[in-house]
Amino acid sequence: MDAGFAIVVFFSTVAFVFLLVWVIVVLPQNRARKNQEQVVSDLKIGEEIVTVGGVIGKLTYLNRDEDIARIEVAKGVEVRIIPAAISHPLDFVQRLEREKRAGQAKPRAK
Repeated sequence: MDAGFAIVVFFSTVAFVFLLVWVIVVLPQNRARKNQEQVVSDLKIGEEIVTVGGVIGKLTYLNRDEDIARIEVAKGVEVRIIPAAISHPLDFVQRLEREKRAGQAKPRAK
């Protein structure tokens, strides 16, 4: 086998593996991060939220500049968290269903 051909095959294989890792690992992570950032940016004070740890509480404070939020988990009991720990609003599934129904109800443009 020619040495030049072997080098081309080697580098092509390495490039293919990096591309495969990018498509399988990096792209889905970026998509999930953007979705989570969108969910957090849509939150309003007073909404019931769920953290990534499964804690349910009412959002009482959110400061994106300081990267801090507070949730009330019981009457008079607040917990400080980072906004990245917010998973979704408690009624997230219902919101998705409403959006899906609203999208289906809209007339299609011809």
